[in-house]
Amino acid sequence: MDAAVNRFVATLCAFLAGCAFATEPRLATDGGDVDSGEAPDGATIDASVDAPPDACVAVAEICDHADNDCDGMVDEDLADVAELCNGHDDDCDGVADEGLGVGSTCDGPDSDACHEGMIVCAPNGMTMCSDMTPGTVELCNGLDDDCQNGADDTFPIGQPCSVGVGACARSGTLVCNGIGTGTVCSASAAGAMPELCGNSIDEDCNGADVACPGNDVPAGAIDISAGGTFTVDLTAAHDDNWAASTAALDCGDQGGRDAFYQFTLPAEEVVYFDSLASDFDTVIRVFAGACTSIGSTKACADDACSTTRSQGAIDLPAGTYCLVLDQFSANTTAGAASLTFKRGGRSGLALPATSGSVTGTTTGKINQSVAGCEPNSNQPDVGYFFLTCPSRTYSVSANTCATTAFDSILYLRRGPATTGDHTCSDDESGCGNGLQAKIVNASMSGANLNWMIVDGFGQTGNGNYTLTYSVQ
Repeated sequence: MDAAVNRFVATLCAFLAGCAFATEPRLATDGGDVDSGEAPDGATIDASVDAPPDACVAVAEICDHADNDCDGMVDEDLADVAELCNGHDDDCDGVADEGLGVGSTCDGPDSDACHEGMIVCAPNGMTMCSDMTPGTVELCNGLDDDCQNGADDTFPIGQPCSVGVGACARSGTLVCNGIGTGTVCSASAAGAMPELCGNSIDEDCNGADVACPGNDVPAGAIDISAGGTFTVDLTAAHDDNWAASTAALDCGDQGGRDAFYQFTLPAEEVVYFDSLASDFDTVIRVFAGACTSIGSTKACADDACSTTRSQGAIDLPAGTYCLVLDQFSANTTAGAASLTFKRGGRSGLALPATSGSVTGTTTGKINQSVAGCEPNSNQPDVGYFFLTCPSRTYSVSANTCATTAFDSILYLRRGPATTGDHTCSDDESGCGNGLQAKIVNASMSGANLNWMIVDGFGQTGNGNYTLTYSVQ
C-alpha cells in the first residue's frame, strides 16, 4: 500500500473508530524488498518511520506543538481561538494570557476604591481580582483612605466652629481629632473668671449672667433694725469700693464682694452681729450714717471664734448706721453669707477680758433693766456685755462681794437685756455684808450676746461696786 494512502486511512480511522493499522516499514538503508517488509541483507528496519503508531485519541487542538486532534497537523487553526486565562498560549501567538490584564492592580468587591490586589486567573479561565480585603473606611487624618473623592471627604474639615460659652467662647475651624474618628474645633475655650452679676456678661461661663442681690449696692441696703438672720449669696456680687472713702479700716483687707444693711437706733444701745454661718472668709464693718453716705468706721470684726468668720458687738448712740458684710479679700472666694443681727435693748460696757474685776458706780445711772428674780429692783443699773462662740459651753461666774456699798442684785442674761434671766442672785450669805450677789459656774452654750447687770434693791440700792467675774 502506498505510504500516503496509509496515512490518510490512519487519520480517517482515528476519527471514525480509533482504529489502528500497520504501515509499511521503511528500510533504514537502500536495497532489499521494501514491499515484503523484509530487510535486505545487512539492513535494518526503522520502526519510527511509517511504523504502526499507538492508538490516537482525538482531543481539542491546543498550542503545544503536538497533533492533539489526530488530524496529522500540529497547532492548526488556533489563530482565531479566544485566549483564556490559564497560563497557556491558547491562540498560539507565542504569548500566554495576553490582553487579559494579568498582573495589573485592581480593587476587589469592597466599599472602597483602593487597588489593593492584582488581576489573576480564575479557575474557569476568566480573570479575577486578588483583593479580598474588607472595605477601607475613610478616616479623618489628611489621607484619602477609601481612595475616592479626596482626603477626609466625609468630614466637614475647615468649617467654622466655636467652643465655650459666655466670656469663654472662642472661634476656630473644624480639624481632625487625635484618633481620626471625627472632628474637633481648632479653638480652645478661655478660662472662666469670677462672675460679676448684672452686667450681661457670663464671666464664669456657665451659660447665664446671674442677677445681683438686692442689697449688692448701697442704695439697696436692707433695713435690719428689728434684728434677725439675713442670708445673701455674694458669689457674683460687686465690690463697690466703698472702703476707699473711709478714713479707717481697722481689720480685714480692702476689696471684696459685699452686701449692705442699715439700722437705726432711737437711743444709745448695744448691737450684736455675726457672720458665723457664712461659708467664706468675711469681715463685718459698721459705719456711721446711711449706706449711701458712709461715714467713719465704728466697728470692725474679723476672724472670731477660731474661724475666718466675724462676730462683734458695740455700744452706739442714737442714729442711723450702715453695716457692710464684706468678702475678706478679692483674692479669696465669696459665697453664701449669713448675717445675724441683735439689738441689746440697752447701753452697756464690754467686759475687758475673760476674767478679772471692774469697778464703778450705779449712782447717777438710769434704770434700764426689767425686773428679774428680785421684782423690787428699780434702781439705776450698769450692764456689761460679753460674747460667746458656737459649739462651745462656758462656765460663767460673777459676784459683787468685794467693796460693794449697797444692797446689790446680779442678773445674767442672753441676747436682749430686756429678756428674762438666765441666772440671777441676791443677798448671798458670806458675800460681803450678806446683801451682795454671787453667781457660781452658770452654764452657757452657743454664739450670743450675753449680759452681767449690776442692779440695786429697793429705794436706795445704788452706789459704788466691784464686779469680779470669769467666763471660761
